[in-house]
Amino acid sequence: MTDRKEQLSAYVDGNDHDGMLDQVLSDPQLNQHWQNYHLIGDAMRNELPNELNFDIAAGVAAALEQEPTVLAPKPTKQRFALPAKVVQLGKQFGQYAIAAGVAAVAVVGVQQYGVQNSVNPTPVLQTTPLLGAPTPASYQVPGMGQQNERSAEEEAKEQQMRANAFLRDHLLQQRLNGIVVQQ
Repeated sequence: MTDRKEQLSAYVDGNDHDGMLDQVLSDPQLNQHWQNYHLIGDAMRNELPNELNFDIAAGVAAALEQEPTVLAPKPTKQRFALPAKVVQLGKQFGQYAIAAGVAAVAVVGVQQYGVQNSVNPTPVLQTTPLLGAPTPASYQVPGMGQQNERSAEEEAKEQQMRANAFLRDHLLQQRLNGIVVQQ
């Protein structure tokens, strides 16, 4: 084969060999070498085409055909076998755990149900001032839980005083923050 490659290389370079063209057309391996030699020559002369088409899939398919077949044994399904007593013990404790959880939920639920009926719920957010000074939000009010019996007129006056204090505080904070307020 080496002799034929040398003859083919000489033929590509321009030396005349009798019958070389017929050999290239009849032998696929020699034809592939012919194409490779011309591609190498084009690359050396910087005359490569814009797109090269290499048939890589055929080469990979041929290489796969030559690969030996590996026969692997089928995996067997083996489970970790627990002794029967351990499985039975796990089932029994699982049942006890479920029963204990249900009992705990029942006890807590009954206790909470009784508490909700006897005590008035506290409001989530109180916005009344502490110690007479208005604040943006407070969570506690002095005297909470005591029932005051005041007249509606007194409550209206106190509410008006709180609103005026809140407005004064708001205007003061705007002045401190540099916001100009027109009256």
